Amino acid sequence: MSASKDKLQRKQQIAAGTDKRTAARAKEQAAHRRTTITYSVVALLLVVFFAFVFLYTSAFMTRQLTAVTINGTDYSVAQLNYYYSANYISFYNNNYNYISYGLYFDPSKSLAEQDYPGGGTWRDYFLDAAVQDMTEIQMLNEQAEAAGFTLSEEDQQNYDDEIEYLQTGWQDLGYTNLQQYLNMNYGKGVTMDIVKQEMYRTVVASAYSRSVYDGFEYSDEELADYYAEHADELDVIDFAYYTITPPAEPEEAEDTAEEAEVTEAPEDDADAEEPEATEAPEDAEDTEEPEPLDAQAMADELDGTDEEAFTAYLEEHVGEGTAPTSTSLAGASLNSAYADFLLDEARQPGDVTVAETDSLTYVVMFLGRDTNDYPLVSFRHILAQAEDTDGDGVFSDEEKSAAEAEAQALYDEWQDGDATEDSFAELANANSDDAGSNTTGGLYEDVYKGNMVQPINDWLFDEARQPGDTTVVSYEGSNYTGTHVLYFVGTDEMTFAQRQADDTLRTEAYESWSEEQMAGYEATTSHLNMAGKNH
Repeated sequence: MSASKDKLQRKQQIAAGTDKRTAARAKEQAAHRRTTITYSVVALLLVVFFAFVFLYTSAFMTRQLTAVTINGTDYSVAQLNYYYSANYISFYNNNYNYISYGLYFDPSKSLAEQDYPGGGTWRDYFLDAAVQDMTEIQMLNEQAEAAGFTLSEEDQQNYDDEIEYLQTGWQDLGYTNLQQYLNMNYGKGVTMDIVKQEMYRTVVASAYSRSVYDGFEYSDEELADYYAEHADELDVIDFAYYTITPPAEPEEAEDTAEEAEVTEAPEDDADAEEPEATEAPEDAEDTEEPEPLDAQAMADELDGTDEEAFTAYLEEHVGEGTAPTSTSLAGASLNSAYADFLLDEARQPGDVTVAETDSLTYVVMFLGRDTNDYPLVSFRHILAQAEDTDGDGVFSDEEKSAAEAEAQALYDEWQDGDATEDSFAELANANSDDAGSNTTGGLYEDVYKGNMVQPINDWLFDEARQPGDTTVVSYEGSNYTGTHVLYFVGTDEMTFAQRQADDTLRTEAYESWSEEQMAGYEATTSHLNMAGKNH
């Protein structure tokens, strides 16, 4: 090949990119382009991944993703969060005293990391409870709509007041804005619109279930028959008892050779002085342990007597100030060790028996049986609660006297005014420290014996009590200390026995109705891993 042809061929190769140097350079450039493309694709995928994670876990997505479906109706993760939080808050408030002592769960830790005694975690427990509530609320709302049910003016007003409080109350609770309050209390994604909707559905469900419950009616004869059939469960038994704990068995001494060996005096020490006997101190008798009580002997001696004799016996044989425990319990709540004895129809006041369990012995005295055949009562009150002004944890005489003076001043104010039930109710709403009644004029209805603290109970059920009676009483206890101004409204139409029978029959009827309605409802769940993250 001539030189001119070689030169021409090289030009053609260069032009076509097939000469060695150009080909190598092109190969390097292609590899660089592939690497650049690969990095770009990876970067793009990472951006997409993190965007997906952000969106998936965002408040926005909790309102878009379906967490629960009930008979074709979808509920979002945010809606599930609302019911989850409502269940948590209700449980926490109702069991605060137990939780504060370390029972149930630790609110400072994630519920997803704390085991629930029935299996799973506490988070699982509240999620299950939320789904159950959502299912029942949907059923009740659909039943209410089919029945043409509407809220009463009172229920509607209560709902409106609650919504108004939520929209402004966060400002007094230290939150930056309303949404922050909702996120902290109801969970991620919960908006005010969701709160309004689900709270309204809850109010409708509660009101309609109450109307169904109230719709069941029973005659006096039906109530009497039911009570007679369940008298052993419902009658209140008055009795006194003393518990004898068996003495602890002494620990067995170790049979060591040193302890077992009898030390004899050596033969060459016959003249050794014998140790002097140690004389018992003059008050040795006072330091001796008392003889253990003979339960049967105690029962034999006390049988046919009364509570006063029971106390005298214990003071003589156990120690001054010792007394039996006196109590009143419904038959269904009695200790099985002595329930049959106390519920025997032949029982008479003063009858005594000995009852035993694996570890304890009881001496039990029957005092009486209340068939609950007395009318329930209603009353109003104003509470002036004592304040521990010095913070020492104890109410001084001065602090208690201050509460008494406040109550007396309110009583005098009422007497100097119209002195009617209505004026008493107004005074209670304006001044009572009882949060449970200071929005209802201090009213308590359907009150039964033992329902209130002792001084109030004794006054309410005095046989001489008449409508319009008033008084002032003081109380000091573990829950509160203070003084009450009392107004007796009157007796109710039902006796306590009738009320117990009526409540039980209505409850059984409602549960049967609810179970029948719920049989047609089924809930399915998804994306539960996104719910219940705020507790």
